[in-house]
Amino acid sequence: MNMSATNQEQWIKTTCPRDCYDGCGIIVHKRNGEIIKVKGNRDHPSTRGPLCAKCAVSYNGVWLDENARLLYPLKRSGKKGSGKFERISWDDALAEVANRFGDIDREHGADRIYHTHYTGTCSVIAGQFPKRFFNHIGATEVDPDTICNAAGHAALSYVFGDSAAGFDPRTSKDSKCILIWGANPAHCGPHVYQHWLREHGAKVIVIDPVRTETATSADLHLQVRPGADAALAFSMLHIMKKESLVDENYIKNHVQGYQEVLPSIENCTPEWGQSETGIPTTLIEQAARSYARGPSLLWLGQGLQRQPQGGNIFRACAMLPAITGNIGKPGAGFYYLNDTIGIGGRRGGPSIYEKPQLNDGPSPVSQMDIPALLQDPAAIRSYVVWNCNPLASN
Repeated sequence: MNMSATNQEQWIKTTCPRDCYDGCGIIVHKRNGEIIKVKGNRDHPSTRGPLCAKCAVSYNGVWLDENARLLYPLKRSGKKGSGKFERISWDDALAEVANRFGDIDREHGADRIYHTHYTGTCSVIAGQFPKRFFNHIGATEVDPDTICNAAGHAALSYVFGDSAAGFDPRTSKDSKCILIWGANPAHCGPHVYQHWLREHGAKVIVIDPVRTETATSADLHLQVRPGADAALAFSMLHIMKKESLVDENYIKNHVQGYQEVLPSIENCTPEWGQSETGIPTTLIEQAARSYARGPSLLWLGQGLQRQPQGGNIFRACAMLPAITGNIGKPGAGFYYLNDTIGIGGRRGGPSIYEKPQLNDGPSPVSQMDIPALLQDPAAIRSYVVWNCNPLASN
């Protein structure tokens, strides 16, 4: 974090911690310890200045309004659901929580303390560090990714060993083809949309059942039948193999299991693909050839894995970079919710995941199990919600 100060004026360069994978560089202007204004950092190598509309307004509006924020502990003073609370001191609040946790631990076991969290902030401290506390006392975590993006992460990890470090955004200018599968960056990734898709001249291919804004501006839109994504991936793989567009040297040195899956690839002709996906064979062939020639980026959206067999669909799509060698070089790779916290932890950064007493307690439970557990008074004695609002989002 870079900082300069003059007469109690500070300009702090940092990164937006919101739940967004653009990871905007921001500059925070502080005066006498108070935040005055937040603006984009024009020197940031990826986002280069402008903030998204949401944060440009919120950082300089409601998030600075003390009347719109919780500033001190509140204790319920009426029946649950009444909305009646009274202010208490921090000492009283912390003591009450600590005493309650101690009682539960002695009478029922600390595993009856459940906690759920997610991405209210994605910073290392506020977004991740509380896990250490709950794991230390032996509480039960409600897995936040159960119904969000876990299938995609698991699938990519099966194929590549990692799901979060598949592409260096600084090399986007080297991409000759960007294949966007189930994402709409025109709406959800404004910086990526502007800098990756519109500046460098790469061929943009969008695969999406919906005619999104990104799809309308693409060079090629494959309007796949919902649920037929794996069939489309295998049809593209068939074309790549048939036309010798696969990277045999990369496969020989870096890919395991190719021979086992090859018979399935050879059976999935583009004609079969058309019958399964509703996409004309000519479009399937164009997409396969453009991607295979590379360097190409495969951008996988969350919508792709939020369907039956979503994880296996991801694994099918992940074979595209694997057999064409479009990975590990400038302008090539895969992009799916790239997590800089995870990357830092694995590459010498803040290794919060490697510290003791992190995962030696009860196994996490699925969000899907919570409705039934809440009906059993003996199952959950305390339910701590931090960094999320499940009543609104789950």
